[in-house]
Amino acid sequence: MTRIAPKRPHREWGDFQTPLDLAMRVCAYLAESGIAPDVVIEPTFGVGNFISAALQTFPTLQRVYGVEINPDYVERVTYSVSRDKLPHQKIELHCDNVFTHSFPKNLYDAQHLMIIGNPPWVTNAEIGSLEAGNLPKKSNIKSLNGLDALTGKSNFDIGEFILIRLLDLFAHQHGTLALLCKNSVAKNFVASLRQRRYPIVNIRTLTIDAQREFAAAVDANLLVIEMGAATNEMQCSVASLEQPRVIQKTFGWIHDKFVSDIDVYESCADIDGKSSRVWRQGIKHDCASVMELDADNGTLVNGLGENVGVEEEHLYWLLKGSDLKEFLAEPPRKKVIATQTSLGDDTTQLQYIAPKLWAYLTRNASAFEKRKSSIYRDKPPFSMFGVGDYTFSPYKVAICGLYKTPRFSLVLPDEQRPILLDDTCYFLPFNHYADAVITTALLNSNIAKAFLQSIAFADSKRPFTKEILMRVDLLRLVYQISFSEIERRHPSLEGITEIDFEKYKHNLSAAVPQLHLAFPDR
Repeated sequence: MTRIAPKRPHREWGDFQTPLDLAMRVCAYLAESGIAPDVVIEPTFGVGNFISAALQTFPTLQRVYGVEINPDYVERVTYSVSRDKLPHQKIELHCDNVFTHSFPKNLYDAQHLMIIGNPPWVTNAEIGSLEAGNLPKKSNIKSLNGLDALTGKSNFDIGEFILIRLLDLFAHQHGTLALLCKNSVAKNFVASLRQRRYPIVNIRTLTIDAQREFAAAVDANLLVIEMGAATNEMQCSVASLEQPRVIQKTFGWIHDKFVSDIDVYESCADIDGKSSRVWRQGIKHDCASVMELDADNGTLVNGLGENVGVEEEHLYWLLKGSDLKEFLAEPPRKKVIATQTSLGDDTTQLQYIAPKLWAYLTRNASAFEKRKSSIYRDKPPFSMFGVGDYTFSPYKVAICGLYKTPRFSLVLPDEQRPILLDDTCYFLPFNHYADAVITTALLNSNIAKAFLQSIAFADSKRPFTKEILMRVDLLRLVYQISFSEIERRHPSLEGITEIDFEKYKHNLSAAVPQLHLAFPDR
């Protein structure tokens, strides 16, 4: 199958045009499902393959209403559909921006309205980086504030915005919505349903091979929704377009919780709660070429290939997410410079207490000035993020947030000095060895892993986030597992006895409200 490769200026529209064969298969599935529309809306019709497929598939079709921002496509499709349509069929094509387009009220007269198409697969941040004008009016559709907005959670898919706008307009209309989108769009949409309460049912996604269809390295699906229902469902079944009757799983809301696999979740929901300890993210500096040093044969070399000699007290061994594969973390291969020990520390003091380091940093100041993240704005020079007492705790239980399956590693100090983690990792800090070992064993238990996989989405860029990890209630978990089970699964545990395990349970039960105070939020 061929992918239509748009000219470079059209990249701002997230221009992945739907192959006609795929459009025909989508329409065939909808027809086999009993859908017989009299009116079709295509909100971003591109080269018009969904319009062509609908005209060929649905004999009940009387009217096609299309919107497209690219005038070249509008001209092309105007010519092509004039050949494909039947005499009684009315085709209306508009060259306009779907974010602001005014849909006529007579569309609500449809007996069965079908919204079909393939909105852009691009985020607002990606469009902004291209300085494109094809953005919706700025609005905080996720209702974020503060740190979440600064660190990327406010970024959203343009397809998600279009989906929400279409349902705001037409959800009460009897009909069907069928849009190709990234899996993340479908997930975020279903997650929003508890607030939006659209009158929709029979929500389903049918996965497609985006690499084959679009030469796009992304997980994608056909999202299908029945509109104009008497109730509002908040769960979504998952199948494939090739085998639409084989349900792989169902995700969505259950018992006021959002989960990725409802059946698995119900078998381990007992540990869903709030962690008594606060999960932390590893250090963030966005300047690896200067801050991270290869330690080979006693020589420190930065990412620029330069030998580096700075004060040892500001150097720490560093583990990356790829180092967290086994119960005991692999030996670190890099060192990292720590310019601060807590957020907002005055880094100018380094010129007096660590003159070699200060000279090195100032010599490479241009690299720090290129950091784009707004979290460094108005902060001391060479600032880091994600630093505090917890960063320098001697023992840590860590996970790589990028892995598709959860694996927790025990991180031990090196010669009395703590080992630090990069920002692909999340960790729980501990002052005592036994507490860290037992927690690592608990989190690697079958029930903990099953629970995490039932609430995390493996096709996300970062399946295991702080938000996901904070849902593991350690107090509930520890009472689900016996010490003998831990011994059986981890026979090499050194120095941990059943007395330690019982003490751990007792301390956790007694001090749950106070445990948050040990390492307060940054």
